[in-house]
Amino acid sequence: MLLYIYILYSPDWHYRSTMPTFLFLYGAAFAIVHSQFRFKMGFKIHYAILCLLCIPRMYKYYIYTNDLLAKRLAKLYVSTIGLASICWILDRVFCKQISRWYFNPQGHALWHVLMGFNSYFANMFLMFCRAQQLGWNPKVVHFMGILPYVKIQKQKTQ
Repeated sequence: MLLYIYILYSPDWHYRSTMPTFLFLYGAAFAIVHSQFRFKMGFKIHYAILCLLCIPRMYKYYIYTNDLLAKRLAKLYVSTIGLASICWILDRVFCKQISRWYFNPQGHALWHVLMGFNSYFANMFLMFCRAQQLGWNPKVVHFMGILPYVKIQKQKTQ
């Protein structure tokens, strides 16, 4: 999430070395404190706050993007995080009941899979937006007709 914050907010940051240094030190300090004290709920709240910090800028990029396939990446990002959250919450709340079923859907495992796709879609959308800002003519194409990725056509400089 700290990487997303850097990517989202770095174009407006006036001091180029301050932001990455702060985010690195913040991440390292949080990792050390978390490894010693094992924040259970604190870690989840911290992650949610970091996600919420990214939403305004992601929305700004979404409304300024005209490419429909790039907007679809953003929609996939939101839908996977929403579906992952539902899987995790259902698994947490109904764990005892679900574990008695003949087939256990493994909500926590589904959360990990969906969050992996969530991270992928977020990276692709941010890559598209950043390449567009730099004038590199990005296009969303699909690997084997299924998996979207960003193809960048940089203009050759002489």
